[in-house]
Amino acid sequence: MASSMSMQGASMSPSSVRPLSVGGIVAEGITAGFLAAMAVALLFLVVDLVAGVPFDTPRKLGALLMTGTISTVGVGASASPVALYTLFHFGAFSLAGIVVAAVVHFTMRRPVALVLFVILFFAFEVVFTGFVAYLDVQSVGGLTPWQVAAGNIVASLAMAAFFAYKYPRLRNLGTALSDEE
Repeated sequence: MASSMSMQGASMSPSSVRPLSVGGIVAEGITAGFLAAMAVALLFLVVDLVAGVPFDTPRKLGALLMTGTISTVGVGASASPVALYTLFHFGAFSLAGIVVAAVVHFTMRRPVALVLFVILFFAFEVVFTGFVAYLDVQSVGGLTPWQVAAGNIVASLAMAAFFAYKYPRLRNLGTALSDEE
């Protein structure tokens, strides 16, 4: 096992990575979450525009949050369901971003943890997409499991791009894993 791992000229031994404060991890997580949420929102805006019904997805999901059903009877074309779902959407992605930021900082100190994170990530994706498939497609407003999976992939790529940009040494984490064996 190598005592230190070289990544873009910087030592990556566990002691060489300065931990970020909790506040710093939360701030990074919220930023990553907002970027991911925006990417998914844009994806579904395009899907809705192509279908000829802008904001249909957040309107139906907002109605689901408000009333327990996607029926927009009583909420109509009101902006309330869209606003409610937008708050929920960005809040959920912010929480996910905080978890990912904590994992990123942990894997920079212990690169082997990346393997566990990748396994858990794919397990979560399968379970979440399966859960959406289990729900009657009509109960989620015609949102298919494939659309959910596409949204999750877009969100994951947005977060990965943010952290890869912020921490270039993450791009070489595979080298660190092989050095750690």
